[in-house]
Amino acid sequence: MIDKGQMLSRHDFSKVNWGILAAVTLLFTLGAALLLMPLLSNMEDPHVLALLQAGAATILLGTTLLALRHYLRPMLTYRLYEHGVRVLDHHSHKERFIAFEKIADIYHSRGSRLLGGLNDSMAFRTSEAAFWYSIKSNISHSRQLIETLIQQQIQQRGPLALNSLYQGEILTFGYLISARGWLGSWQEKPTQTLRLSATTLSTAQARVQIEKIHRLENNIPHGTLRLLDLQGNELFSLGYDSLFSADLFIALMEHMINNRIPAYNNPAMTRPAY
Repeated sequence: MIDKGQMLSRHDFSKVNWGILAAVTLLFTLGAALLLMPLLSNMEDPHVLALLQAGAATILLGTTLLALRHYLRPMLTYRLYEHGVRVLDHHSHKERFIAFEKIADIYHSRGSRLLGGLNDSMAFRTSEAAFWYSIKSNISHSRQLIETLIQQQIQQRGPLALNSLYQGEILTFGYLISARGWLGSWQEKPTQTLRLSATTLSTAQARVQIEKIHRLENNIPHGTLRLLDLQGNELFSLGYDSLFSADLFIALMEHMINNRIPAYNNPAMTRPAY
């Protein structure tokens, strides 16, 4: 039996749902009142026409909000436990428990700066061929859930990844070739592979020696990650929103830069700090 641990929090449809329902109720009531008013009083034709138009427009707006509520309603909701997260699929009426150590990839979009990150979203999967489980801002307390899953991935997979680097193995990170845009799903965009070893970071377009990297710049407002040399020259850059498991990558790179772990000749030895 899977040890889930104690349930820590529930993440269902956001309270925005109740606000939308209240607004819809108010609009329908107001629209009905405007439509009934000409029947209950003697008014001139121009006034009657204006009230009927206003009532119809109000009801139409309420109907639009009701349709928007249905569109915003998430198909996946979550229960956070000590050792993982339970996913409830309301479309198939099935559920699945995913232990933190089983999370292989995370795609995190910090959201628009114009909205103050309110449209912050994330998706995670257990393998390259597995289904992406999405967490959007229409989930209650979505930001706390996103931050917890990211931190758990770093804590669970970070030490294993560092040990693999010590042993001379190569880690891979997927990334989107084109930047995230308004049109189309990011899941439909082609991906390439970033390879990270104790000595080298490489992609199809670039190859950087780890020993030349002096600093990692995480520019949150611009959504970019830059690797700089001792003089501040850019050696490599990539969009945060383009890189899968970007926070794990950042944690690994910062550890490698600060501790100079690469074993250039002997995987059992580490390079002394500068």
